[in-house]
Amino acid sequence: MKALHEYTEELYHCIRCGFCTKVCPVYNTVNREMAVSRGRIRLMREHLDGNLELTPKMMEYLDSCLGCRTCVTNCPPQVPTDEIVRAARTKYAQNQGQPLMRHVMLHNVMNKPERFSKAFGSLKLARTTGLNRLLPKTLKARENLLPNLPERTFKEELKELAIKKSTKKVGFFLGCMDNNLYPQIIRAAINVLERLGYEPVIPTNVVCCGAAHHTYGDMNIGRKLALKNIKVFSNIDADVILTDCATCGSTLQSYGKLFQNQREEAEASNFARKVMDINEFLKGKLIPGDLPVQETVTYHDPCHLVRYQNVKESPRMVLAAAGAKLEEMSEADRCCGGGGTYNIFHYDISMKILDRKIANVKKTGATILATSCPACRIQLAHGIKRHGLSIEVLHPIELLAKSYGNGGEGQAEELH
Repeated sequence: MKALHEYTEELYHCIRCGFCTKVCPVYNTVNREMAVSRGRIRLMREHLDGNLELTPKMMEYLDSCLGCRTCVTNCPPQVPTDEIVRAARTKYAQNQGQPLMRHVMLHNVMNKPERFSKAFGSLKLARTTGLNRLLPKTLKARENLLPNLPERTFKEELKELAIKKSTKKVGFFLGCMDNNLYPQIIRAAINVLERLGYEPVIPTNVVCCGAAHHTYGDMNIGRKLALKNIKVFSNIDADVILTDCATCGSTLQSYGKLFQNQREEAEASNFARKVMDINEFLKGKLIPGDLPVQETVTYHDPCHLVRYQNVKESPRMVLAAAGAKLEEMSEADRCCGGGGTYNIFHYDISMKILDRKIANVKKTGATILATSCPACRIQLAHGIKRHGLSIEVLHPIELLAKSYGNGGEGQAEELH
């Protein structure tokens, strides 16, 4: 990935047309010039020209960026604002370090899977004993973002699962959030893949994909995590590595850029080319379910799937195969405001963006809200609860697995 000074030319491509002001969720919420792509680009130009330092105040403006890439896809000269913001955060982190809470999260928790799981275990205990009620109001609001925690992680469940053997093997990346919060999504993925004749190979010694480290400019740890994951999958004979998490998928696919002009670049790029979202992998292989869901479903496009991976139609095809009636919401691809950990560090802005999303969901009359990212799922489920709605939030693969039930094999056909 390029350093900030290497974006000098791109910074001068901004023509200040204002297209970004129309589509930026943060700008539409706070209405400040420094909270939109055009304003951030100007800040970086002034910094590289030697007129401004990377101060904590400037970083507040850069940190308010969701990284949803809506500005990029709507920018006539295609200025890569998301990359520029990440490069600026990297430079600041290298010179000034991370804020204490973020440093602990990135350096002592998220980079160590066993500690990450223990953190959720501690939260479960606090909820069981009622100790979470003693949290200050602001922390309690953030703790409420997380769903009810499962009895066991997927890693614990896997010890008892007997996955069917097949000559058609696919690698499967076990993401941190699904492992700790949504093991049912992975079970559903296994169900579907087995039904289609594939054997998912799920190594449990993977580490975090590094998404949060990339977002906040901690590239040294990001590279270390990437090398560990690349090494794990180098021992697996599979031409594709699937993920059911949009954020993990886009991060894993960026490993080649992470090692640009370094000796690991070729190996990292080869790994990245194998990574594919499970919805996209299923396109052309879908078997309609024997037990159609027959409920009205609306779908939220995760930013890391629709704009980072250009995957839009395949999740809807999965929903169609499940027998769901799809009712498209307005602004389906507009960011929900979750942004991974954005809702923790920018809670108030995040909730205002979320309220707009939930209003659009409500208008559809859907009983199920589907999405393909656990971070979005956390945010959307919180919004559903916040607005007192009776809508279930699920991954498309869960609905497809539900439609398969325990029925017999079908004939594969591509759904349009």
